[in-house]
Amino acid sequence: MTIVFDALTAEPWAIQADWLHRLAAFAQRGGLNKEAAEAARLLREQELAMVAGSTARRLEGARYAMVSQDGVAVLPVFGPIFPRANLMTEMSGASSAGALLNDYRLALSNADIGAVMLLMDTPGGAVSGINALHDAIAAGRKQKPTMTYVTGTAASAGYWIAAAVGPGNIAMERTGVVGSIGVVAAIPKQVEPGSDGVVAVEIVSANAPNKRPDPTTAEGADTIRATLNAIETQFIADVAKGRGVPVETVKADFGQGGVMVGKDAVTAGMADKIMSYDAAFAELATMVRNKRRADALRK
Repeated sequence: MTIVFDALTAEPWAIQADWLHRLAAFAQRGGLNKEAAEAARLLREQELAMVAGSTARRLEGARYAMVSQDGVAVLPVFGPIFPRANLMTEMSGASSAGALLNDYRLALSNADIGAVMLLMDTPGGAVSGINALHDAIAAGRKQKPTMTYVTGTAASAGYWIAAAVGPGNIAMERTGVVGSIGVVAAIPKQVEPGSDGVVAVEIVSANAPNKRPDPTTAEGADTIRATLNAIETQFIADVAKGRGVPVETVKADFGQGGVMVGKDAVTAGMADKIMSYDAAFAELATMVRNKRRADALRK
């Protein structure tokens, strides 16, 4: 798990504040044992099968997506999001942005699928891969109706993804949570010997002073923050485009890094409607059914 722990501190994150520390602690503990990890995986599979309905089956070739007899694909975005599948995604119930992207593309290309639901309960995750997933959904929703349903939380990178479905298409539970727009980095700096009595010292070449900025100095913090600000600018721009509002509206009214719940999120424009999961699923299923009928009449 050392590799995974190093990865946690090597890149920017769009995730709720307490979750990065949880992931670091989980990695240091070595995660779950194989038996517990397998039990967690099976439980997740069973929960998703129940949510997607009795007719649901795994979408062929997909890592997460299920498809119902109604022609609706359910793509779960659960847990922290990593760029690619790794030990953390396999052992902690996290999601892979790469696998989510592949599943969405499979849903778009499958003739039996008429609509896609992003079923979200995530605190966010690593920034890498999120912009690409957002762009794919923003383009794909023009091909097939795509809805976000927030069953728990769609925070930070999760909200970045959620907003891609466009205006009018984010539904949530009354207690659903959305927001946490912003980017964070956890920069390690060793200040005393480790457990083995050794202090790691890095010496940077002469022409690369910003390769290892010191987060404890004002100059170093500013260098790191400049990178985070650049990513945040793209994050906010994508959310603004997805929600059909100006960038300044996102900055002023979308929580300023905090989250909003239920009807307050709808009032602020961060989501569109409060409804049950069953009602949201039925809405998509009706859209698919009506399109199939229209297509049949044209033949």
